Amino acid sequence: MNWRPFLLSLVLPSLFPGFSFAEEDAYPWPGFRGDGSSHARSADKLPQTWSDSKNVAWRVPLAGYGQSSPVVGEGLVFVTSTGGERKERLFVEAFHLRDGSPAWKQEFVATQKAAEVSNMISRGAPTPVVDEAGVHVFFESGDLVSLSAGDGEVRWARKLTEEYGPFVGGHGIGTSPVRAPGALVLLIDHEGPSYLLKIDHETGKNLWRVEREPRVSWSTPLVLSESGEDGLVVVSSNGVLEGFDLSSGDRLWWLDGLEGNTVASPSALEDLIVIGASAPQNTLALRLGPSGKLSRDQIAWQAESVTSSFGSPLLAGDSAYFVNRAGALQCTDLEDGSLRWERRLPDSCWASPIAADGLLWFFGKNGQSAILSPGADGAEVVSENPLTVPDGDRIYGVAVAGDTLIFRSGQELIAVRQDP
Repeated sequence: MNWRPFLLSLVLPSLFPGFSFAEEDAYPWPGFRGDGSSHARSADKLPQTWSDSKNVAWRVPLAGYGQSSPVVGEGLVFVTSTGGERKERLFVEAFHLRDGSPAWKQEFVATQKAAEVSNMISRGAPTPVVDEAGVHVFFESGDLVSLSAGDGEVRWARKLTEEYGPFVGGHGIGTSPVRAPGALVLLIDHEGPSYLLKIDHETGKNLWRVEREPRVSWSTPLVLSESGEDGLVVVSSNGVLEGFDLSSGDRLWWLDGLEGNTVASPSALEDLIVIGASAPQNTLALRLGPSGKLSRDQIAWQAESVTSSFGSPLLAGDSAYFVNRAGALQCTDLEDGSLRWERRLPDSCWASPIAADGLLWFFGKNGQSAILSPGADGAEVVSENPLTVPDGDRIYGVAVAGDTLIFRSGQELIAVRQDP
């Protein structure tokens, strides 16, 4: 089967560069890593150079501090953040894509208050998701809220920590909801009772719930769909890689005994699933087809020295790209996992890289970004571009919409676009 990340009537490209889409989507960057592939559906060419004084279309301060990525739909940019000494204030803001002017803002009171707050503990880390039903936001307090995209009115709300118990763990919850046909998929893995949910996006009610053993993880599932409600939910989370039937929630296959797959989310291209891990020899690929409990001899390949710490793997053409904790970019052959080349980036990356306009885009946590043109034996640097980030802050995520690249630091949004 040729599974692909779920798109609204669009087809994920299997060739890179030069991919195209049937039509411009109203939701160009609808969730974490866009549609889950980290490939930008860009109709217009993005700027390849920028700085604080060049090609910055707008930058706006946010109501609180957050680590989520921005998402884009229906001409608006949506972003979440938290405030207060115990993250007791939850913010959702919408800005107009073209000029950054505010569209609306909502504030909620957190159901579960944090015992302490730091940049190493989730602070508004889950990324929203927007679809034809609205914009759906989730916070590490357990609050899951659906709002109308146009005006921010609450459609439905749930308090998962009241329903299923408080979240337990030292680093908080960082997973993001993912869209599926007519639904949301949400993974809750922590030191307490854990679970995987499929939720009707119109009503907020569970379509199914799968109980899981406690395991601490920040990763986000990947939804692969062929048509309608048929599909697969791929979960890579602290020791295990699993595939669940999207329609029923049944676990179809699993590979356990892994180490270090706690932050990076899985990626897929055609029938190949790739996961990144911070522990050596645990970055690997699996071809879809087997069922039940899998062994290491059933995987497609295992990379010997490649690791992936914060950002998720980027699959493009016949290569897979990983960034380790030190900011080294490693390129592997997508067919066998062998290391093709590696090079140093300007800084380590907390945001996942993207593919756009036939290039690879990497976003250093200190605001230093690098655009590379990939080749079989290395990569040519197209440009390196700085943005000032206040001391102690970081670039946490990005979004792409047409000709605009949107950065998210803890305290602001920055839109980069070619000056007219």
